[in-house]
Amino acid sequence: MTYEHYKFVKLKLKKKKLRKNRQNSEKKSKPDKNSPHKTTQSTKMNEFVTPHLRSVLKIYQDSATKSLQGPGSSIVVHSSAMKKEIPSPDLRDEPITPAPPPLQPPEIPQPVLSAADTGRSVLYETILEGKQIGCFLLGGEMRLCFPQVLNNVLMDFGLDQINRIFDELRIFCSQCSPDQLNQFKAAKILPEDVNTSGLITRTNAERLCSALLHRGDRPLIAKNAISFRVIHRCFGKCEGICTPEFYSYKEPGCIRCVECNLMFSPQRFVCHVHSNQENSTLHWGFDSNNWRAYLQVSEDEENREKYSTLLDELRDREQRDMVLAYNIQRDVSNLKRKVCIKCTVFRLAVCVFFLSYFN
Repeated sequence: MTYEHYKFVKLKLKKKKLRKNRQNSEKKSKPDKNSPHKTTQSTKMNEFVTPHLRSVLKIYQDSATKSLQGPGSSIVVHSSAMKKEIPSPDLRDEPITPAPPPLQPPEIPQPVLSAADTGRSVLYETILEGKQIGCFLLGGEMRLCFPQVLNNVLMDFGLDQINRIFDELRIFCSQCSPDQLNQFKAAKILPEDVNTSGLITRTNAERLCSALLHRGDRPLIAKNAISFRVIHRCFGKCEGICTPEFYSYKEPGCIRCVECNLMFSPQRFVCHVHSNQENSTLHWGFDSNNWRAYLQVSEDEENREKYSTLLDELRDREQRDMVLAYNIQRDVSNLKRKVCIKCTVFRLAVCVFFLSYFN
């Protein structure tokens, strides 16, 4: 039995009970059976029983003797008609709420993929320890030609020393592709008879040079100079005491390591460590020229803003000195080139004079 049928039958029984109460009251007031009022009441009873109600009651009576489940599907055929004739007052004003949509499985975020590296065969040049080194830009970091680093920067060290530092720092070199090897040969960086070449990241090249070349200088004596504690966390952690007045372009050592008591320049100090806790860590994107981004004033200092300003001034002073040194070197090179050109012209003029004289 559907809910509409249940409401309809309930309404019918209620009306039947009301009629029965009226009949009882009428019998008490008028006991005469032939009274015309009874005919009027029977006429009103017939007004409440519609033809559809009679058909529904007939279906229930016929199926009651055959089944305990009622008329079954036969009552469903007339459900729409019944709903139109006698709508339920309880359900007429109730809003129909749609069923909630089925839950969708959570979307798995896709990894962020950057564009493919198009600079694999584009040859660049970088400066390492004042020497020009050929390199390729791969994955956002320079990959330097390792044979050129050995020949131009680490020429004073043997392979045993270099291999020992490789093992201590766990540095690895990758092999260049045939196209990259041809680029090195075309730029005269490698000879033609070389069949392979290694590539080392600039980060590892900085670590290698720091371990072999920069052992630090003896500390200087400071008299009434401003000093403050600094710290860096590159390749580990190291603390030092910075004295900006000690800096000069020729002798840039102005930071004293608190552990080994040796002096370093800011560029060398950010590569200086004493622990090997991060030797197994893959370091990427390091450049000692950006030492100001790595060197910070210690949190124990009270005037941190003042000392940070002194570090900024030290960086600006270093950059001015580097630009000035580069301009001087460029002027010297241009002057040498002009002298060479004049000497060549003078020699040609002398040769022409002697040829014309003897002819």
